[in-house]
Parts: sequence; C-alpha cells; structure tokens
Amino acid sequence: MTVDEDQTARPAAASPELEGRLGFGAVFTRHVVAARYADGGWSGATLQPFEAISLSPASMVLHYGQAIFEGLKAFRAADGSALIFRAADCARRFRRSAARMGMPELPEDVFVEAVRAVVAEDVDQVPSAPGCSLYVRPVMFAAEPSLAVRASTEYVFLVVASPVDSFFAAGRTMIDVFAMRELIRAARGGTGDVKCAGNYAAAMVAKSAAVAQGYDEVLWLDAVEHRYVEEFGAMNCFAVTGRPDDGTATLVTPPLAGTILPGHTRATVLTLAARRGIPVVERPLALDELTDPDGSVTEVFAAGTAAGIAPVRTVGGSEGVLRKLGDEPGPVTAALAADYAAVVRGAAPAEDGWLIRVPG
Repeated sequence: MTVDEDQTARPAAASPELEGRLGFGAVFTRHVVAARYADGGWSGATLQPFEAISLSPASMVLHYGQAIFEGLKAFRAADGSALIFRAADCARRFRRSAARMGMPELPEDVFVEAVRAVVAEDVDQVPSAPGCSLYVRPVMFAAEPSLAVRASTEYVFLVVASPVDSFFAAGRTMIDVFAMRELIRAARGGTGDVKCAGNYAAAMVAKSAAVAQGYDEVLWLDAVEHRYVEEFGAMNCFAVTGRPDDGTATLVTPPLAGTILPGHTRATVLTLAARRGIPVVERPLALDELTDPDGSVTEVFAAGTAAGIAPVRTVGGSEGVLRKLGDEPGPVTAALAADYAAVVRGAAPAEDGWLIRVPG
C-alpha cells in the first residue's frame, strides 16, 4: 500500500506557542495520513490536511477504549535532512499492541511509509534548535458506531506530527520523581507491555497528584509488593551503580517481564552502553536501592522517546523527599545522553534500520 497525496491539502491552524516555547504536543504540522479498516481490510492511506474529524457519538472507542498509539521522532541533521528514528521498531510494536487489544494489525510497511510521508510533506517544520524535534504520533482507534460489548469491526489509523521541545512543562533538563505506592500501573497478564491508551488514562490521576506536589513524573512500583521499580509514567527507568572513575559503573534496569513497556529508547541505551563497555544488568530494582544515600546507586535517569534521556534529581514519596541525587547529571547519564543525541542527529553511527533519511 502506498500513501496517496491529497492535492487539496492546506495548512491547519496551529495551537499557540507556550511562552515562547513549542512545548510538547501543542503545535501541529499541516498534514496527517489517514486510513480506515472496514469489511475486513484496510483502505489506501492518504495524505490529508490537518483538520477536525467527524465521529459518531456511538463510536466504540468512546465507550470501550479500543485505542493504541506509537511515538517516534524526526531530528534535523547537520546537512539539513530529517532523520526518523526507529520507525520499523515502532511498526512492529504497533502490530503487537493491536493484537493484544483485539484490533486489526496494520502492515508494517504501511506504518513506516505513513510516517515517512508525513515527515516528508512537512519537513520544513522539523525544528533544528537544540533539544527540539518533530514528534510523530501514529494512532489507531475503534470507529464503528455500536454499543455492543465486543471488538469493533471498523477502525481509523492516523499519523499526526508536532514540533516539540522539552517533554516536561517546566522545560527542565533534570527531573524530580514521585514514587507511587498507593496505586499500580500494571500487573502480569494485563496490558502493561503494550502501548494502549487505557494505560495512560488510568495513570493520569497519579501524574496529576505528583505534579501538584511539585514533581515532574511518577515512578511506578510493582503490583504485588509495591517495592520494586517498574517504570516512570512515560519512560523506562535506569540506575547506575558504582562509578566510572574506578571502573565499577554498571547500568541496571528492570527486566521486561510483561508489566513495563519495551521502550525503543531503552533498547537504544542498552546498545549505547555496550558501545562504551559499560556492563548492563537487567534485574529487579528495589526502590530502597534508589533512595539509600549510602548504597551503590549513584545515578538515576529516565529514557523514553518523548523525553529522551532525563536525569533524575530527586526521588520523593508520600513522606516527602526520599533522596536528592544531585543538581547535575552523573557522568554515565551525561555520556549516554550525549551519545543518544549524536546518533539521532546523524553525528554518530546508528545501527542498521535505526534511521530513515528524508531530504530537507
């Protein structure tokens, strides 16, 4: 399937900038790609203007929440081209999310071409300033007008794009996180390892509570003991034990055991750590390890497409600040963040299949 261009495409009204910043998801490019699933098959994907869409009040997504999405970015390279990062990996995860949610699987080549088409059509809106990028959001949702309690038979697939800067409202480079003990994000056998809208909807109350207390993000714990770190609200979690200056530095991250999202930035960090010769251990990581000032953990950071690599400054909880890690990124975090920035902008080698180059 190829993406057909709608020659009547016109600019869509963009949201206002936030105090001189792009913000995250507040400004949108002029075009989207859209396709529809009905009668057992997908229609052709079409490039269209960014504009409001019409939905029946009985659309099943509004009642039963069948919706999945992905997030990836295009970065401006030094030669003026745009580099789309890990689109094929997102396409594979999108198919897996669809299968888990009882939705039709979108062919991976259609997904990748839809992303490429949106970036190519609006490549002039890929920002070049440091810390900025074009965030691309493919989404699929149930569109059949019915209140029957079953999987929908009709779906809409869309790809929208948004020029962004910092994921965090304050534009911070270091973040404060709140360990959530009262609520849980996911349990084994659930949907914690797929990218469905419901996971994020159920997490909003915790995120809002954390922000109200001055934190930037939630740190979720396991559903059984409420003791082991799982992931942040929209990012995977990493800790550094030991120090690079004495050769003891090791990267630790919770294992993929069905309750956390297998993030592509997470996978990228593991590759970049291996390039630097930093040992990586995937094991259960207790909150107490992160908060013990005399323990082996020296750095903590979050990793996700939206936020990139975000060093953690403070870990708190309902009883207040549990540990302040420092006001500057640790050496391992800083090195991996620099490596990541170089790779996504084409200044350092990427693994096969990581980048799609779109002429500027």
